[in-house]
Amino acid sequence: MPPPQVDPSGSVNLLAFQGRVQVADDRCPHKGARMSRGRVCDGALVCPYHGFRFDGAGRCTHMPVDPEQAPPRSMRLSGWSTREANALVWVWVGTGQPTGDPPWFDDLRGDRPASAAGALVYDVHYSRLIESNFDVYHFPFVDGSIDPGVGGRVVDPQVRVDGEAIYTTGALVSAKGTRTPFAIDFLPPNLQRLRFAGIDGIIISTPIDARRTWAFGRYEQSLVTRPVFLSRWLAAAALWFEWNVVQSRQDMPMLSTLDPIEAAPGACVWVRADAGAARYVQWRARQQRRAELETARASTAV
Repeated sequence: MPPPQVDPSGSVNLLAFQGRVQVADDRCPHKGARMSRGRVCDGALVCPYHGFRFDGAGRCTHMPVDPEQAPPRSMRLSGWSTREANALVWVWVGTGQPTGDPPWFDDLRGDRPASAAGALVYDVHYSRLIESNFDVYHFPFVDGSIDPGVGGRVVDPQVRVDGEAIYTTGALVSAKGTRTPFAIDFLPPNLQRLRFAGIDGIIISTPIDARRTWAFGRYEQSLVTRPVFLSRWLAAAALWFEWNVVQSRQDMPMLSTLDPIEAAPGACVWVRADAGAARYVQWRARQQRRAELETARASTAV
């Protein structure tokens, strides 16, 4: 499975046709209007500019300017292969059709009574965000005001590669000897699981463009109380704090300064604690080279 690519059209439009979610380019093929400003009517997406209608397969079915004329075959809304799984919408932006199910951790089904979900836009390339999610030893330097007891020394770092999946474990140790275990896992192309300092959740880093990433997070609270709504409230409060304080005010300003913009082998000097991040960057580089070779072969064949 290749790494996610930035959509060349700049954005996509999430639609719902007759109860089935679909994703299409946010551009009308007629004159380039943003389809996200349109509406769904009678199972068709209506362009806000001239009222052209498109069905779930992207075909133009009606042109108000010339209703008796059959629309040109090229009057077609470009779409992406879309699937719903684990309460999320997954979009395939690679070539061909996807194989297998979307990546997921089997024991995180999103149906726990103490779970909460949210999203945040980062001013950073998605590859640097994924790379940085492997790094928890920045915590005492960037987020130390939240929990001064967490140390920055990594002990017992372990990395296991299973196919294309990457699993890392270890512990942070403070000057007083306090241990804070962590586990950070990666399933291609962009799903990670973080277990650290009471957090057990996922983050999906999806590219918007070369400098912005839409990150979806689901937080699982291990403490389940009665009544259940209190557990949900605790999970939601923890996630709100993570997004609005830890990430927005502390991590994001640092991430936005990273150079280079994209993760690449040889761009950074790794240390032993960076083994998980290094494996991810190497995996991404291999996928990019493979995609480039396939494109070159296709061009030669033509």
